[in-house]
Amino acid sequence: MNSFAILIDSTGDLGKDLRAQYDIDYCPMGISIDGKDYPASLDWDQGMTPHQLYDLMRQGMKFFTSQVPAQTFEAKFKQYLDKGLDVYYIACSSGLSGSVNIARSVAQKLAPSYPNQKIVCFDSLISGYAQGAMAIKASEMRKEGKGLDEVAAWLDKNKLRYNQFGAIDDLTYLKRAGRVSASSAFFGNLFGVKPIVISDTKGHNYAYKKVKGRKASLIDIAQETVAATDDIEHSTIWIGHIDDPEGAEFVRQEILKIAKPGNIYVGPIGPIVGGSTGPGTVATYTFGKEVTVCGE
Repeated sequence: MNSFAILIDSTGDLGKDLRAQYDIDYCPMGISIDGKDYPASLDWDQGMTPHQLYDLMRQGMKFFTSQVPAQTFEAKFKQYLDKGLDVYYIACSSGLSGSVNIARSVAQKLAPSYPNQKIVCFDSLISGYAQGAMAIKASEMRKEGKGLDEVAAWLDKNKLRYNQFGAIDDLTYLKRAGRVSASSAFFGNLFGVKPIVISDTKGHNYAYKKVKGRKASLIDIAQETVAATDDIEHSTIWIGHIDDPEGAEFVRQEILKIAKPGNIYVGPIGPIVGGSTGPGTVATYTFGKEVTVCGE
């Protein structure tokens, strides 16, 4: 029997099958499209396929994202506390979302009612499939009989070894989300400049370099991913994409040209990250070399 529950949120990108396999639950964030609110579902059951949702972005509809509501955290935490379990919430980076702070406030509120149990709210300093991979690692350690304190300590020590490399296709969406200036987006798109985005030591998405051209950017993240991965023959590399399965497959093939990973998983990036970076984004996630770049 599990001694603690493992939760992520909508940026963790694990679909229903993976969550069931590793007994991981999640707390949904929210999205708003032209004033209509939807849950940021990891199972895409908000009435739209990924392609349909991102087509709305292409059409210029206003797109906003929101944090996990306090009432969602409270209900989800109590669901497991009432079963006698502790709770381990692996949150989206605090550099991208305030959800972890809301969760900590809810945990503090619930603590007096559950004096013999604990809620650990962990700032992953990353998002996407790297955040999901942390939850899978926690699940594997839990299955080995490791307790919550040991699991949380391991992830805290190793969280900066989870790497992200993202190729952004169109800077227009980052401009809309306030992540780049209007002039930077215009000239970047005009001259075909493609930023390579990592998650830095503060958990911010940081464009640490730029390359010329779409194909070059996809080749670059494939090479960076292989270089960053430890024990690649026994490792899983994750490739996420925002309505661009062809781009994701290109990156997969580029990785296979230079290395033979134990596994490569390809899947969609959810609407929270997608709402900022936009259609055409392809990102890789891997465990290996420690991140040392700070964008500040």
